[in-house]
Amino acid sequence: MEGHATPDEILHPAAPALVLCPLGFERRAFTRYGKLPVVTTGPGPAAMHRAFAERDRWPVRNPRLVVLLGLAGALRQGLRAGDAARVATVVDATGATLFRSPLAEAEASVVEWPSPVASVADKQAVAARTRADLVDMESHAFAQCAAEARLPWAIVRGISDDAGRALPDELAGFVDDRGETRTARVLAAIARRPALLAAIAAIGRDARAAMRNASFEADALGCLEGIDLCRAANPLLLFGGSFDPPHARHATLLAEAMRSLHAASALVVPAAVNPLKSGSPPADPSSRLAMCRAAFGGGSNSFPAEVRLSHLELDREGPSYTVDTVASLIRRRPRLAGAVRFLVGSDAMRTIGRWHRWRELVEIARPAVVLRPPDTRESVGRFLEDLADSSGLADAPSWLLDLPPVDLASTGIREAIARGQRPDGLADGVWREITARGLYSCGGAG
Repeated sequence: MEGHATPDEILHPAAPALVLCPLGFERRAFTRYGKLPVVTTGPGPAAMHRAFAERDRWPVRNPRLVVLLGLAGALRQGLRAGDAARVATVVDATGATLFRSPLAEAEASVVEWPSPVASVADKQAVAARTRADLVDMESHAFAQCAAEARLPWAIVRGISDDAGRALPDELAGFVDDRGETRTARVLAAIARRPALLAAIAAIGRDARAAMRNASFEADALGCLEGIDLCRAANPLLLFGGSFDPPHARHATLLAEAMRSLHAASALVVPAAVNPLKSGSPPADPSSRLAMCRAAFGGGSNSFPAEVRLSHLELDREGPSYTVDTVASLIRRRPRLAGAVRFLVGSDAMRTIGRWHRWRELVEIARPAVVLRPPDTRESVGRFLEDLADSSGLADAPSWLLDLPPVDLASTGIREAIARGQRPDGLADGVWREITARGLYSCGGAG
């Protein structure tokens, strides 16, 4: 039963998380303590926008998560230099929330300021105005760029200086546009004011401790799986069906839909019994699971994010109702509430009135509709507009994905196999499972 459900199988893992560090010092600290790929952006919002504009040069083109990692100053009393904090919200100069992190464990708030906030009096003024916990120079730009790129994101800041410590005025000029230390300028400043050396040494000690702790936090975030990062903007895409057998177009359709929705994860769910179809699938559950592993786990598939295979409906007794499947997923992972979409053909969508508890279903998981011939974009658009008018589901017209039509017919594939033919569009691994298991009265073709 659900309490003893078989764990999902990860058929296609998500790409690694990527760390962005404004400063070279921060990048070097992270490479000492962390294991994720990392790039230096340079300090300030312009450098962050430039880094995202040059995304094709990142070592990971489609990271499962992008993490801004670096140093920040504390504005709130009680935050200690050397500690690290995960950021929950990015606020503006008035304290209004601009962006909220999708990661619930985050707690601190941060405000981006156009220049270093160095004196204690300035820190107190910014804290009173913004009510932020931390101040830096990139968080707003980073969150904005990540949101525009539809990438899951997180911010981890090491605290370089607490609210009661003033920073030397010279510090702002010690870093160039690429985020690297201007050694000659540092030495010149110390020569002019020797007392500066002790202040720099103390800041350096705290900064190293802060980056060590922040690096561990960032590396831990990199261990999250794609399904842990799903939210409304990066949903979990549920792809159910008999998959009897799965066609190569099933895999390409899933990849296209994931890209269209910027899905952080997809869940392939073979059905036990489709309540709207007569009888049971010709192939047994273990055979259909094996074919799905071959179809969706093959090395030739270009999925943009994590793909999982679920036994959920096969483990559950009785007909496979999508509403029960989605409700089960959300009970297991409460953070998926509001973050599930389910892939459905336009032909099936037209029968929505016959679905089991369909109104409850579309409240907890919105459909992602793909065209099935003979439907056209215009005819399905009219149907969804009528549905919006009759049901009050105002967003129904947006459910239709802008993807090529999908023409899949497993019945014809099974009939061809029974005649001893190998139909087009079956992955090699799927065909091997069919012939090895003698499925569909396979006549030994191959």
